[in-house]
Amino acid sequence: MNEARLASIRQKLSASFDVSFTTYELHGRTISMIFLSSLSAQSAVNALIQGFTQSPKEDPLTFFNGSVSALLDEQAAITQILSGQCVVLLDHDPAYYSVETRGYPTRSVHAPENEKSIRGSNDAFVENIIQNVGLIRRRIRDERLVVELDKEGKLTKTDLALVYMRGIVDQDVLDDFKHRLWANSQVEIYNDRNLVEALYGKTLNPYPHVRYTERPDLCALHLLQGSLVVLVDTIPSAILLPTTFFEQIQQAEEYTQTPLLAFCTRLSRYIGIFLSIYLMPLWIALRGSENPTMLNLPVQGVHPFEFGFQILFAELVVEWIRQSLIHAPNMLSGIMGFLVVFVLGDFGIEFGAYTKEVLIMIAISNLGNFITPGYEISLANKFSRICLNLMTLFFKIPGFCIGIIAHFLLLLSTDTIKYPYLYPLIPFSFKEMRRLLFGSLIHSTKKQNDQMKAK
Repeated sequence: MNEARLASIRQKLSASFDVSFTTYELHGRTISMIFLSSLSAQSAVNALIQGFTQSPKEDPLTFFNGSVSALLDEQAAITQILSGQCVVLLDHDPAYYSVETRGYPTRSVHAPENEKSIRGSNDAFVENIIQNVGLIRRRIRDERLVVELDKEGKLTKTDLALVYMRGIVDQDVLDDFKHRLWANSQVEIYNDRNLVEALYGKTLNPYPHVRYTERPDLCALHLLQGSLVVLVDTIPSAILLPTTFFEQIQQAEEYTQTPLLAFCTRLSRYIGIFLSIYLMPLWIALRGSENPTMLNLPVQGVHPFEFGFQILFAELVVEWIRQSLIHAPNMLSGIMGFLVVFVLGDFGIEFGAYTKEVLIMIAISNLGNFITPGYEISLANKFSRICLNLMTLFFKIPGFCIGIIAHFLLLLSTDTIKYPYLYPLIPFSFKEMRRLLFGSLIHSTKKQNDQMKAK
């Protein structure tokens, strides 16, 4: 029976060079081990073999590694092998013993790349889901912290970890996510964005329905506030549910400052984000109708086609620079700075590509994008600004007004599972707005403690 099972697995997996088949004869028992050399830690496999050799003849076989589960389904055993586990087959035993030997290749924990903070933690998620769970558990040492592991995708079988606080999590959000996950169990999952699209569908709305973060300290904070955190293996970020527009423009730096300074930081950032969306369209509307501006910029001799070309060309150049800085190798960063000086400096102005006024407005608008903490929502704000620019260029002040109303309705219609996207502004909640602006301490309430004791 052992030979037949081993032959069946070998037939399905032997085409891959990293699949190891090892058979031992020990104390009159035949032991077969199957594992992936690329995903299994050799030290764990050696410890498992050492435990076999130290097993007394009369006693059952000792799995020295400790973490063992017995499976009766061959396909489930193959899935465990492809996940990095070692499957052990024993003669005269119908079970497939899955032993924890995973040793995924990964990089070390380092400081966050996008959500940087002067003070506070400087560790970020990596591609190893086990390490990411450990970074969260290090911050919340409570038995109410639940981590549910699931595999999604018929081919990928990607590991997903649902992390939440029992008794504190929003149960509606948790149940809704599990239901959607069950309903889309056949969809292949290979990254976090693909997971969100599979569960909540693809839309033309540029604004993200969930929040992505690479900081485990923010995840721990939101877990204590009742949020659901979803981790996807091989992805160095987490998904936070539910979220709102104002939650996504919060910054980690705020939690390390005094309440007054944190409030001033939030207020200045909100103003910058507001101006990044509406300042350029407003200036286009005023200049197109030849109304004076507070900056006393010239408004005579306006040529709509030339004016619109300058604005759109400058926006396009800034977008090219952004993408090139992301994808260009570090060794070319000096050359990129040299090119930026030529494109956005006095040379571009003297060449007539755009005026100084256009360059000033483009710079202010993009600074507002750069201070937006969420990368996805900053791109959505930039897309909205470009659409408002086009509306205002073609239809002047009426187009500007219609564009603002359309943008407002877009934000109101953005689905966030439970809460309106502009909550707590619409509908207005004084308690939540005060928490967003001034912050608040997190308490473990007596009701939650009583519920935990009852369980």
